[in-house]
This record gives sequence, structure tokens and C-alpha cells, in this order.
Amino acid sequence: MISTRWFQGNNNLSDVLSIRKEVYADTDTLSDFYDEFAFNAVLYVDDVPAGTARLLFKDGMYFIDMLCVKKQFKGLNYEDLLIRLLVRKAVTIGAEKTYIESDKDLQKILEKIGFIRISNDKTLMVKEGDVGGCCGSSSK
Repeated sequence: MISTRWFQGNNNLSDVLSIRKEVYADTDTLSDFYDEFAFNAVLYVDDVPAGTARLLFKDGMYFIDMLCVKKQFKGLNYEDLLIRLLVRKAVTIGAEKTYIESDKDLQKILEKIGFIRISNDKTLMVKEGDVGGCCGSSSK
């Protein structure tokens, strides 16, 4: 069974940090001051933490970052689900637009959700409004 949980602030981030540590094993920055106020979503598969991402407000914009899914859960459209959850969260708290910096692998997923590229420098993408449709490759 797939489920999600929300965490805000530095409390109860053990699942978030364990996923980041596994996915970003070579990165020293597993947590930063944004975790103090960001909304972190954790996706669980049969109560096992499988992926996470966070929504934060910086420079007057809502950003999705720290998107990561454990290797054994890749290819199951969980990135898509996490992004949709965070866009929906952003809209419910007042965002008209949600931003994300993307690599080439993630761009196809983002474009399918409705994000458009607005900058080539950091491949900054934006989604206006809420998400629709369904997760995964079966959307029509």
C-alpha cells in the first residue's frame, strides 16, 4: 500500500533524512535551514520510506526541491506522485506558481505534469495553478 505523510520543521525528519542519506550518499548537505519551515512529504510503500521531496518558500516563490526516491523504488512513477503532492500543497497555501530546478531526466515528468521551462541556466521550470490528471504513464 502506498501512503504519504507530511512533516514540517526539524522535528520528526528521521525518514526524510534517511532517504536523503541513501540517495545523496556523496553529499554533505542532507539538511539545511530550510528544513526548519519547509513542508516535507514522505512517500511510503508498505510503511517503508521510499521517497521524499520538500516545498519551501524563498525569494517570494514556492520551490520544490530535495526530490529523491530510493533506487529500489525507481521507475514506479513515485517522482511524479511526489511532485503532484507538493504542487497541490503549494496551491492550497496560496501559490499561483510552483518552481523547480530540474535535470534532463526529470524534465519529461515535469512537462507531463504541466511545468514549462523558463530558464536554461539552471533549467528552472514553473507550473501555474494546480495539477490535474493522474500520476504515471497511464494518464490520457
